[in-house]
Amino acid sequence: MTGPSRGAGAAGSWSLLAALARPYRWRFLGVALLALLATGTDLLSPIIYREAINDIAGLYVGMPGETGIDLLRDGEEAEATEPGSLSVPAAGAQSVDDAEDDETPDAPGDGAATDDDSPDHHAGHVAARTIEQTLHTLLWGTALLFAINVLSHLFSLLSDQQTVWLSSRIEADLIQRTFGRVLRLPLAYFRRRASGALAKQIDQSDQAAPLVSAAAHDVVPEVLRMVGVLAIMLTQSWRLTIAALVLVPPYLWLVLRSSRRLETGLTSYYEMWDAVSAHIQDALGAVKTVKLSGAEGREALSLRRSSDEAYRTYVDRNRLANFYLFWQTSLNYLTQALVLGYGGWLVLERQLTPGDVVMFVVYLDKLYSPIETLTGLTIQLQEHLASIARAVRLLRETPEEEGGEPLPDGPGEVRFEKVRFAYLPGRDVLQGVDFALPAGGVTALVGPSGAGKTTAADLLLRLFSLDDGRILVDGVDIRTLDAGALRRAIAVVAADGAIFQTTIAGNIRYMRPEATDHEVRDAARAAGLGALLDRLPEGLETAVGEHGVGLSVGERQRVQIARALVARPRILILDEATANLDYATESEVRKVLLEHPDRPTTLVIAHRHSMVAQAGHVVLLVGGRVADQGSPRELCERNAWFAAFASGSPVNAAGGGTL
Repeated sequence: MTGPSRGAGAAGSWSLLAALARPYRWRFLGVALLALLATGTDLLSPIIYREAINDIAGLYVGMPGETGIDLLRDGEEAEATEPGSLSVPAAGAQSVDDAEDDETPDAPGDGAATDDDSPDHHAGHVAARTIEQTLHTLLWGTALLFAINVLSHLFSLLSDQQTVWLSSRIEADLIQRTFGRVLRLPLAYFRRRASGALAKQIDQSDQAAPLVSAAAHDVVPEVLRMVGVLAIMLTQSWRLTIAALVLVPPYLWLVLRSSRRLETGLTSYYEMWDAVSAHIQDALGAVKTVKLSGAEGREALSLRRSSDEAYRTYVDRNRLANFYLFWQTSLNYLTQALVLGYGGWLVLERQLTPGDVVMFVVYLDKLYSPIETLTGLTIQLQEHLASIARAVRLLRETPEEEGGEPLPDGPGEVRFEKVRFAYLPGRDVLQGVDFALPAGGVTALVGPSGAGKTTAADLLLRLFSLDDGRILVDGVDIRTLDAGALRRAIAVVAADGAIFQTTIAGNIRYMRPEATDHEVRDAARAAGLGALLDRLPEGLETAVGEHGVGLSVGERQRVQIARALVARPRILILDEATANLDYATESEVRKVLLEHPDRPTTLVIAHRHSMVAQAGHVVLLVGGRVADQGSPRELCERNAWFAAFASGSPVNAAGGGTL
């Protein structure tokens, strides 16, 4: 994947997240404020450490019979006055070197000469302290340290809680938006893509939460933490600060190098996992076929091959990340050693106090900790952005179905006028088809397999777009209508119709959720489900497994018929609607669907003459063309194919009579 495309994908992901986050901008400000308070209070603790360490060191400054750190160099000079003895000057006495040092003041805040008689600690000087003074400092320091840490932790938890709410809300918005957009894509889009892979792309929208969390809770506070630490360190000793920063450039180089290496191939990496998910979903969705084919071992082996490759890539990426992490951590440890060594030397040179060095070591950890955090975030954000970019492509790269006008009221008359359609260029499925469905009538569409019968029904439903011609519903071209409004007026019962993982009642209500319990019960019994409901303890509230598991094939078809009855459609399409029913049940269903005086306009697609016999008009499709049409009696008299079809004799695919 090229650099520009990566940048474009990341930019698109951030742009989408920014749009989703805009309604919550005030909450973002609240999170940022809480994070800043947590960071600010946390930066105070090293200063308390410094004061406590310096007061403890002050116990040994100027005490009779002891040589404190401020008197060490004076004591070394005193050794020359009397061999074997150590002369201890009075507290606050200066050596000649110290006096010379005072004549050339250093930069402010970095070892400038001060009055050693000062009661306060300052650069290069630890003031004398009594036990009472030190104890007082330790008590106050302990209390302040506890209060600061508790406050910092409290602000951090409050910030985290608000961040969780924000990230969850934005992540939910993204998943819902992506899912809704995918459902509005043309059916042709799904013919080219596995449903499992699409589901994985939508699911990976949950990568939005870490991105939102990082932006609101981590990135800005960590950057401000680094700035604050650097400001404090520079005001205390610019020399020790330079020592702390000398290895930052190679550290940052390693960070950038690792992020670029780990970003390479992210798209193909996720595509591997898409393939694994799709394979699992396909096999489980057809588990009965897998078992009947004795293909369990073959499917498991196929999954092993694809998943092994994905896991191998994962292990390689982790090995690469650990390689760079080792060198980054080593540089961090080396920096700590440099600061401790150089800081100790500056203490001996009376340019810093022991507390200053301790404070610097603590701040050093707080300096590199944000760098390490941001480094880890950089790598994680790249992975999350790659996932979000896939959702962005679903939202932006494929046009959804066009909207249109609402369907006006009407009796449900349908006309096909010179309709032409091809799934693939140059291979027409329908070639200039003309026929009509009279309002309230029953029209049968028959013909050999592959003649285009189901395709004609799909075109009426606007599941695909016409290449030429037009389809009219009550005189209105369906291309000008809103697809959703059109489909809500048409109910379909198909041999392979979907059954959802909910209750039987929920499945029957799917097209018309507001249907009453009485309507659902009547429709279920009219569809032949009475015996099933009588033997189920929970009746209509019985849960159905995925893809209708728990129901027979015939029972699934009856549920679809009940769904169509409850929907009260203007147009009803029966596409092999009774193919899985016995003749007795089919007869009952046929009476309900075809013989009711208030029936909708009905299109019957069937390979059984029993479902066609009651049609007022029959259209015979052969090779994508209307070969003949008329009443069932007329076609039996003049068309050999239909006559054979009506008698139950085998017919050939070309529509030319018996085999």
